[in-house]
Amino acid sequence: MKSLLKIIILIFISSMVLRADIHTDLDNLSLEGNTLNVELTNFTMNQESACLKLGVFNQSLKDYTLNVQNITDTMTAFSVTDADLANLEQLSYLVQNMSLESIRISSEMNTITDTAQRFEYQAGLNAILQLSNDIGAMADRILEMSDRILIMADNIGLMADKIISTQLIQSQNLALTQNSILVTQQNMVLLSNSLSTIAYNLSLGQIMDDHNALSATMNGLNLDSTNLETQLTSIETETTALLSKTTSLLETVVSNSAQVSHYIDADTLTLLGDLSTVQTTLAASLETYSNTIEQIAPLTDTLILSDATATMLQLTKDIGLMSERIIQMSNDIYTMADNIGLMADKIVLTQDIQMNNLALTQSSLLSSQTVMINLIKNYGL
Repeated sequence: MKSLLKIIILIFISSMVLRADIHTDLDNLSLEGNTLNVELTNFTMNQESACLKLGVFNQSLKDYTLNVQNITDTMTAFSVTDADLANLEQLSYLVQNMSLESIRISSEMNTITDTAQRFEYQAGLNAILQLSNDIGAMADRILEMSDRILIMADNIGLMADKIISTQLIQSQNLALTQNSILVTQQNMVLLSNSLSTIAYNLSLGQIMDDHNALSATMNGLNLDSTNLETQLTSIETETTALLSKTTSLLETVVSNSAQVSHYIDADTLTLLGDLSTVQTTLAASLETYSNTIEQIAPLTDTLILSDATATMLQLTKDIGLMSERIIQMSNDIYTMADNIGLMADKIVLTQDIQMNNLALTQSSLLSSQTVMINLIKNYGL
């Protein structure tokens, strides 16, 4: 009985120590975050070895972010205190302030007139882009830690109002942080004589998400004589919007290429290759649609069939244009690349993927168009 009591006491004491460690961790994160914030506030590009110092700071930021993640991963149930929530609010404010400082630092690049070597100037641009990425990563990890605390809190009922208030503050600060990071990256695009294609990755990623969503919709669609018109019209609306986004990004790439060269980021090439792969899926879905329409044509009202064939031809045109514009984007980036030697193998691999996918896409689109033209001919549409 005494042994059992000792074990219970030890477990209770261990739990108290563990909980104290979590509170201490949050205190330490707040203190360390404030130190980093002060360091960034005092930093200026107009100093000796600025790029090197910014690189060292970026590494400190990475280490801090890793520490946040480790605390999150090892967190166990504990009671949230007012001090814990205050620390979380403070951390979100610190991240927001750092993101604003990144805008200031990026604007200082415009005042540098004595950068004799292109390499040093490029290093500064890359360091600031890395800074914005690292601040974004830190913001994500802090938000994840907050969510984890919400899950692990064993007194959430008592602290509900304060937790909600903290979440609202963090959401607002996160929005401001993301906007500041975007402004920083836009400043680098405007200032750079050698634009890193990392600036396109966000837009490419969004276009990739839209492609996947469209592909999922098209793959899950079952056409018949009753839903033919409405379903195809819906697909065409979504495709038109996606074509517009793709065209807009292409125009941005072409415009930038007229003024600056490009420094290719490997993730950009991966996204361009993946986009061409999804294009083959979209074209294959259209080929399936055309075969289905051909089968149900005898059972379909002539007017509906006429509209469906017109929509199908427009879809093949739009998806074909998207495929071509993705290739155009790639070619424009390759043409203006100043690190093509370093990225040669990756570029060749991406080109091979795109060319193979383009051939498959065009084959499927041609097949769809042929079937539609035959329907128009055979049914007098």
